[in-house]
Amino acid sequence: MDKVLNIKIKLEDVLVRMGANKYRTKINSGLEEIISDSIAVVQKIIQPKFAISIADKQIDGKKILLDNFIICSKDIFKLLKNSKKVYGIVATAGIAIDQKVNLLQKEKETTLAYIYDSIGSVAVEQLIDNICNEIKKTSITTMRFSPGYGDWPINNQKEFLKWLAADKIGVSLSETFQMSPRKTVSALLGVEN
Repeated sequence: MDKVLNIKIKLEDVLVRMGANKYRTKINSGLEEIISDSIAVVQKIIQPKFAISIADKQIDGKKILLDNFIICSKDIFKLLKNSKKVYGIVATAGIAIDQKVNLLQKEKETTLAYIYDSIGSVAVEQLIDNICNEIKKTSITTMRFSPGYGDWPINNQKEFLKWLAADKIGVSLSETFQMSPRKTVSALLGVEN
């Protein structure tokens, strides 16, 4: 799975993340150069890491049991209906992007901070997509689903990250359930074969 860490951030993806319509929005060459230069910096400072846990799905009434991790969610129950195993994933682009964005905000460089923040979002989404795509090479899977979506309560994130041993890759959780580093994604997906 080492190749999943090979993240290539594309200008087009960053522009879409920033709200540009890829068919209608015209970007002037000066802004395009700033974004391209910022992408080059992020490519150098990102520290992609991930952790995966795999468990056999067990059902206890309306609860799903993954080892000692319990999920009470109708949406997850429906999602995993045909799944035998479940992958839990946490992926992060690392703390350096947070530090760069914080520095730019402190220096009142809000546009650049927004650009870097958008690039970091693209990087972590590509990382988790890479992981899911690797899993899909050998398995039929469900879509990915994260705590806080549908009826899966965000406060279940704490136990989910514990099950994933997210602390081993430097991911922590605030009292308001925000992950740190900010450019971190957690999700599960079921394996149906």
